[in-house]
Amino acid sequence: MDQVAIALLIFVLRITDVSIGTLRVLYTVRGRTLIAASLGMVEAGVFIFAISRVFKHADNPLSMLGYACGFACGTALGIRLEQWIASGLILVRVISRDKSSALLAALREAHFGVTAFSGEGREGPVLMLFVVSKRKHGERLMGLIEQIDGDAFVTLEPVHRAIGGYLAHVASPAGVRK
Repeated sequence: MDQVAIALLIFVLRITDVSIGTLRVLYTVRGRTLIAASLGMVEAGVFIFAISRVFKHADNPLSMLGYACGFACGTALGIRLEQWIASGLILVRVISRDKSSALLAALREAHFGVTAFSGEGREGPVLMLFVVSKRKHGERLMGLIEQIDGDAFVTLEPVHRAIGGYLAHVASPAGVRK
């Protein structure tokens, strides 16, 4: 086989196994054992095939370059795939100085479960809003917050596990699949 073709094969194999590995790690962290184990099996098989091609053609510098570039591209692709899949949950905390009541009403109108707490900020009383949502609804949630109060203080973090509450009832906008 031509040296360039071998290098391209190794490049594609590395993109495949590294992107799968990135997803595997993310599912492992989230405690999704069966998905993580299945991805690990596929990742290992592709890796073994790729590394065997590298060793078989170790005298080809293009093979090493394909291996390294495939690793880098696979990492980037794995992150992009995970963002596209958007599995898991997020916790969004919102503190709005002047528009918390409007935000609370709009978020509930959009079928997000919102818990409101009274708090004290640097400049006086505030209403803090907590929303646990599916990650795939995160952009819609953040867009709604930005639309109503672009100056709100917002923090977002992943949630490992949530039980009960209104989460299961989050509806998608008309015409958009969940």
